[in-house]
Amino acid sequence: MRTSWKLGIVAVMATSVALVLILGATIGSAAAPSPALSNDLVFMGNGADAGAGTGNIKVIDIDAMAVVNTIGGGAKLANNHGVLVSPDGKSLWNANASLPTSTTGRIVKLDLGTMAQTSFDGGSADAAAFGTGFCGIEYSPTGKIWATSMSGSATNGGIYEFDPVTGSTGGFVDPSLGTDNGATCGVGWNTSGTAAYYSLMNAKKVSTSSWPGAPTVGGTLVTNTGILHILDVAKTANYAYVAAGNAAGNGYLAVMDLSSGTPVQVNAISNGTTGDLHGPTVAHDEGFLYVHSRTGSASVNPTKPGTLLIYDIGGGTAGGTKITPVQIGSISDQGTSGVSCGTDIATKSNYCGTAPALGNLTNTGASWASFADYEAGLLTVDYSISNMSAGVLGANSVTVDSTTNTNGVLLSSSGTVNIAAGSSAIVSVKYTVPGGTVSFKSLVHATAKDLCNNSYNYGGPGPGA
Repeated sequence: MRTSWKLGIVAVMATSVALVLILGATIGSAAAPSPALSNDLVFMGNGADAGAGTGNIKVIDIDAMAVVNTIGGGAKLANNHGVLVSPDGKSLWNANASLPTSTTGRIVKLDLGTMAQTSFDGGSADAAAFGTGFCGIEYSPTGKIWATSMSGSATNGGIYEFDPVTGSTGGFVDPSLGTDNGATCGVGWNTSGTAAYYSLMNAKKVSTSSWPGAPTVGGTLVTNTGILHILDVAKTANYAYVAAGNAAGNGYLAVMDLSSGTPVQVNAISNGTTGDLHGPTVAHDEGFLYVHSRTGSASVNPTKPGTLLIYDIGGGTAGGTKITPVQIGSISDQGTSGVSCGTDIATKSNYCGTAPALGNLTNTGASWASFADYEAGLLTVDYSISNMSAGVLGANSVTVDSTTNTNGVLLSSSGTVNIAAGSSAIVSVKYTVPGGTVSFKSLVHATAKDLCNNSYNYGGPGPGA
């Protein structure tokens, strides 16, 4: 029996790590996603009110129902609205509203491997488009990027065309909708790329046109909604989903039949916890829909949390259909500002197959967690482990699964943590320490998983060595 509680605290065991964690080998394989949405990774633009800070990108693993990374954007991603994932998943294009220090929007390319940013601020010739900034962003049928302009006045809105390969601009596309041509927010196309659809914020209408061509003056009024925001299209089924919100901070989701060009359903999302709906994204299989319900602004429902809503639109067992979405889940508190806006989706497996770069194993402290642990000789050692990966590659289920120790010390148990790229976390490990031991060395072996559940080894030797 240990007779001195205080002595045990003072004479803390000085564990010294004999090996910095190094990259190990893959010992697992990616599991097939089930249901279909489990392989989805959602990027959500999280803006910041002018003068109140900078924006970032929330990376949400749908399978885990959790944010797995927050990509700090700095000033270039302030007031981040629309987001657009490149087809190969390697880049993220961002449409920014007006910046905290200026009235000029910008388009920012974010390299998801290195986190390097390239900013396109436009010149004097682009002033009409950049104006007070951008809302939605989408690829055109010809591979150009179209960023919708929120140029503010009742008669000034439109789309800025940008070549993502050459960096050249195609100029400003004015829908020429007269007094209905208020701030343009959403844009999308049908399957064949022959028709374009535009959501007009102030007019509360969805306009359509043959593409390329002038939109129909007036468009289709979407009733019972507030200001229209971003839209997305289920191309195979030929339905558009338009996010909207009213002055009370309540959200609406309009479903439009693009064959007839008319709304077939307007669903109020007014449950007291969600705010103004902004960024809808149709999943790759078109069976599910993700909608960003942003938090209220400083003046409108500021207590409503930013939430990612998940809907069954015909891909699950909840009974949802394309025209009657059924909510099947939500991930709350993921937006911090009234200017959070867009979402886009990537396949999670695009970012798997490479081991997270774990390292910098450091003993940050050792102690008896309780008097009972002291009596049992169970010493808790807190190890700080860093994930030095760039981009979105998180390290999941990081745990110490075996150790080789001196002086008869044995591994008792280990905590498990997830470590986002570019960050570190504490793994608490318990050792069984024989009475009379004053110090020991521990050779640590750890394991981790990537976003697709592939397993990796670090340090060593491992179990059974």
